[in-house]
Amino acid sequence: MITFSVVKDKNKKLVMSIGKFIERYGTEGRCWEHLYTVRFCENPQFVCPRCGGTAFYFLKSRHLAQCTSCKYQVSPIVGTIMEKSKISLRNWFYTIYIMTIGKRGVSAMELQYHLGVTYKTAWYLLLRIRTAMAAANDKYILEGTVVMDEAFFTGKSALEDGEVLKRGRGTNKTKVLIAVSGTSDGIPQYVRMKIMPNFKAKTIEGFCTQYIRKGSTLVTDGFKAYQSQKVTKEYFHEFAVLDPVDRNSKLKQMHHVISNAKAFVLGTFHGLAKPELQSYLDEYSYRFNRRNMRHLMFDKLLASILATPPVLYYAPDDEAELKG
Repeated sequence: MITFSVVKDKNKKLVMSIGKFIERYGTEGRCWEHLYTVRFCENPQFVCPRCGGTAFYFLKSRHLAQCTSCKYQVSPIVGTIMEKSKISLRNWFYTIYIMTIGKRGVSAMELQYHLGVTYKTAWYLLLRIRTAMAAANDKYILEGTVVMDEAFFTGKSALEDGEVLKRGRGTNKTKVLIAVSGTSDGIPQYVRMKIMPNFKAKTIEGFCTQYIRKGSTLVTDGFKAYQSQKVTKEYFHEFAVLDPVDRNSKLKQMHHVISNAKAFVLGTFHGLAKPELQSYLDEYSYRFNRRNMRHLMFDKLLASILATPPVLYYAPDDEAELKG
């Protein structure tokens, strides 16, 4: 576990500085050794897929673990989202680092210059890491007091083409349903964000069933769709009115979360087309849900990447639209 740095987060926990990152993972060999340790020497430990043996040794020159009994060789990246990747492990580690050390993330175009790779390679890296973030987010089931609200995100095409955007719930912006669990005094803890086709009662019921534990208390603004029979039956309901003066208002805290998410999308990526927006919301949620454990975020994201199975590679159809 990384505990080297002079940088501290709000909880006074040590956060890895760029200097310590380079010291620890500055070479390809060091990255492979760390991955080998995490994948085969920690829990779960190495088990040979051929004979079931647990004794092995590391072939340092080939970055493989070899079973002592049957001599079967296994790579630390097999079965993970990094499988068959031709990108250096040092670039993987650096990308994980810069995605966890800051609050704003990094765009594919910026990463391209950081690593000295093509745009497509940078895009590939970020896509897979965000996929692992989404998988990690799925482990969060909101409970307790959960504030729900709708948000509308402007797509990149609308910004560039000057499209006239309607306001309110009839807007042609991308519709996103947001739920934030919090403490009894309204301080946000965990967030879930999901692009929705609409805000009808049936759609909201499905969201609640998937992401919110039954018996939780839902705090909403009184929108009728939240008052469906199923939601009313399985959850306690509390209606709130946004009070601009009350800084501790539960809805006001929710609106801060929404504003920060929009600033993240518009500031770092300058707007996004609808198909790509969900992965960026997943990234924002991942970072938000772990904001009080920044000193552990690198290790946690690496563990999520190792636990996420491979995904098919596909290239962006229109790179001009995907400059995030």
